Amino acid sequence: MNYLIDLNIIFDFYNKKRREKFPFSVEVLEILFKQEDSSIFISSSSLDNIAFIKAQELKRAYGFADKRILKYFMKDILAHFKLAKTPSYIEMDYEDLEDAQVIASAKSLNAKVITRDKGMLKKYPNMAITAEYFIENREKEKIKIDFANLKKQYFMYASELEKAMDKILNNSSYIMGEAVTSLEKELEDFTGAKYAITCSSGTDALLLAMMALGIGQGDEVITTPFSFIATAETIAFLGAKPVFVDIDEKTYNIDSTKIEEKITSKTKAIMPVSLYGQPANMSKIQEIATRNNLKVIIDGAQSFGATYKDKTDSNLGDISTTSFFPAKPLGCFGDGGAVFTNDEALAHKIKSLRVHGQSKRYHHHYIGMGGRMDALQCAIVSVKLKYYASDLALRQEVASKYTKALKDKEIILPFISENTTSVFAQYSIRVQNREALQTSLKAKGIPTAVHYPMPLHLQECFAYLGHKKGDFPMAECVSNEILSLPMNPYVSDDEITFISKAL
Repeated sequence: MNYLIDLNIIFDFYNKKRREKFPFSVEVLEILFKQEDSSIFISSSSLDNIAFIKAQELKRAYGFADKRILKYFMKDILAHFKLAKTPSYIEMDYEDLEDAQVIASAKSLNAKVITRDKGMLKKYPNMAITAEYFIENREKEKIKIDFANLKKQYFMYASELEKAMDKILNNSSYIMGEAVTSLEKELEDFTGAKYAITCSSGTDALLLAMMALGIGQGDEVITTPFSFIATAETIAFLGAKPVFVDIDEKTYNIDSTKIEEKITSKTKAIMPVSLYGQPANMSKIQEIATRNNLKVIIDGAQSFGATYKDKTDSNLGDISTTSFFPAKPLGCFGDGGAVFTNDEALAHKIKSLRVHGQSKRYHHHYIGMGGRMDALQCAIVSVKLKYYASDLALRQEVASKYTKALKDKEIILPFISENTTSVFAQYSIRVQNREALQTSLKAKGIPTAVHYPMPLHLQECFAYLGHKKGDFPMAECVSNEILSLPMNPYVSDDEITFISKAL
């Protein structure tokens, strides 16, 4: 929850006499300073008033406003509170412009205003609350855990994100341009891949990869039946045939021991999926591909930043792809993705294919697609990428705490292979009574998800492949038992304990 603190509460806290007179104001800020799941703001429109009021206090106390004290005071304010913008869609109230600015800032955050201002409390009863009300009701609020906690991440980086987006909007350069090339260089530096090519989605990244390798009508691509539909859908979309191989019992990735038996004269590539953030057995898969003259395309939609034998999975295979869908570990504010390769010729072809096969403007060397990632999304990912290594460390910490809390329960926990790291796009357990458990957890305010409830070979759209129930028993078993728990860098220790007890 976000809270915007009005000036009267702030000075109750910082002024000795007012601290004694208004103890609830002091208590509410002491609570919020310690509360991990809350973000505390002041309106940017209030800064001038805060400085003015403090200067008046200093004058009364010392006869002049010591600029050094004022400077340190303002620094302390900005160390404890985030700034909330005063948006251009402010509803002007000329009778009390200051309140109108504060309320507009709160609306931009979907925040509650904590205040002692009786006029504000009366005029905005749905937004303004007293310190006393907050203290009395905080224990009564039903626990509600955020599955991906995208709001918290946004508010953590809000000022940088706004600055990056303003730059794009002010330049009105929305397609390609500096923001795109800059992000691609940053992605190359992060992954170690020679070439990073941004594109419009993780799905389009897979299409671009296969188009670059010339995969099409009549070809076969070996992949897993336990994944999001885009994995096999893109193969079929290009006229090729998805050839499924059952999954490993522990990692839920493609079972590398069963790949070779599915290779035919029509097989052109193997497409492993780094499910839930963990790469597949890439040494074995690459060895099979090399021996049979096949290409390897990694569907790394869930695993950006994961490693296999100290290499990121963006730097493995012939081509690797990822997704920047908002709920992914590194997400934008819409759709976006990237293709990675160390092959210069493939990189040039992919860059051409994503802009309708152009070699230069209005000269089309290939049949391509409109697959560009827009500049706004690139700017957003660029900001988030600066903090991504830290976010990954936090995700792994959360996963470790989950594993410790759940180890003695009748639950199958995630298994991470040796020489592999996972980014834990999901923390997925296996349970026997999934539907009843989900209902019970939901009643306690714990969201869950199922990734994925039906394997691809049993989906109606793939009926033409002629598969039946029982063809891929491990994929079918896992799809009936898998359950994803809330997972993001900010899942707190208290939330993990609460979830563990609920399970």
